[in-house]
Amino acid sequence: MSLYVFSTVVLSIIFMLVFNTWWVDNVPFKMHLAALLIAAITVLSIILMIAIYPILTRRASSNRKHSNLDKTNWANDVSSNLSTPAAVVDGYNVMFANKAFLTELGMLGMNDQILGMPITNIIHPGDHQHLAMLFAQTTQDQKNKDTMKLRVLCLDGSILPAHVSLSPLQEDSNSDLNLLQFSSVASHKVKDIDYVDQSNCQQLINQIEQIVFHLNVNQEFMFLNSSWETMLDYTVQDSLNKSLLSFIHPEDRPLAEARINSLIQGKRSQSVVDLRLIGLNGDSHWVELRARNTTSYKGERSSVIGTMTDISHMKITEASLRNNRHLLSTLINNTPGMIYRCKNDKHWSFEFVSDGCVDVTGYEPYEMINNPNFSYMQIIHQEDRNITWDAVQKKVSEQQNFHLIYRIVTRSGTVKWVWEQGKGVFSSAGELLALEGFITGISNQSQPGIIQGFQKLFMENSAE
Repeated sequence: MSLYVFSTVVLSIIFMLVFNTWWVDNVPFKMHLAALLIAAITVLSIILMIAIYPILTRRASSNRKHSNLDKTNWANDVSSNLSTPAAVVDGYNVMFANKAFLTELGMLGMNDQILGMPITNIIHPGDHQHLAMLFAQTTQDQKNKDTMKLRVLCLDGSILPAHVSLSPLQEDSNSDLNLLQFSSVASHKVKDIDYVDQSNCQQLINQIEQIVFHLNVNQEFMFLNSSWETMLDYTVQDSLNKSLLSFIHPEDRPLAEARINSLIQGKRSQSVVDLRLIGLNGDSHWVELRARNTTSYKGERSSVIGTMTDISHMKITEASLRNNRHLLSTLINNTPGMIYRCKNDKHWSFEFVSDGCVDVTGYEPYEMINNPNFSYMQIIHQEDRNITWDAVQKKVSEQQNFHLIYRIVTRSGTVKWVWEQGKGVFSSAGELLALEGFITGISNQSQPGIIQGFQKLFMENSAE
């Protein structure tokens, strides 16, 4: 502004000097008036230009800003209408991110936090150099459509391998406005994978009895072998690109989903789980699912490969064994007496006793089983301990059953006569593993006969 004022003053001085020398009396007055009018118009024009110049400058700047803003809004509209993850970047700064972009990063509803953020914040530090190369290639060749595999950082800390592309939004080579798009490496549809070139492997895999599968990060089938059809009657073609969870029994889905998700997110490298698959006819099939992720980096999202083995017969057998064990347990615990298994040590340490031990000894099973502070030998009457021990050892050494009548001291301090029958349990090599048998109490009304029997047993053992 000061330059314009200075110029006006200088011009005015020059004009006055010229006008003063030019002003003579013999010139008509109209000429003088015209000269003064021209000078006044010149001065007013200069003043007017000085006044409106800032306004014109601001308007031009505003028009340029509106032009840039319109281009940015147009770019935002384009990216928002894309179904794939996309963002508008100005240089390395994010100007806009569509819903799919935010969803993949786990930042849905957090659009304000990502605006203005450097794109390097969501790219693994190890891939920053590759990102710079991608920007450089796009700047040099605006028609370049190549993608680059980069690791994208998600909000939860997981790593998402993705194919990233960069497209200029303006033909102006000086513009830094680009459209950045990416797609998960493991999210491509099965049709994008060329399994035809792997026909030999395909034939080999189809001969495997187990179901072989490959899941993408959405838990959808990317590959299935023919055993899938054999077990469930669903065709492979109809099952591809469908979620594994849709074929799992509703009661088993939460566990299966949690295990598969942990593999996809890279929180674990492998997993084994038993679950039920529902066939086309509605029948359920028990399978053992063994799976692992396809990445070597912890925390990196990846696809999942694995097998499913039919274990329906094993589950039926297990159920039958459980029923048999339940029946046996019921019979044992309702038998009037004490069924046991013990070691052949100096304490006759119990490994198992039935509930009947309470009626015989007064002790609970948990007090007698694997308890170093309890010794069955200690509750045998002191006068009967040696003869009882010797009788058992003699019969066991001969691998014969033993029959005993002796006295014990119950928990309440009462002396009780008991009858025991048992035998040694031997390995195939003849090694003694344990003693198993049955002990029951004898009523006091039978004491005369008991004494005679015990004396006879004592005499027989002594004679031998």
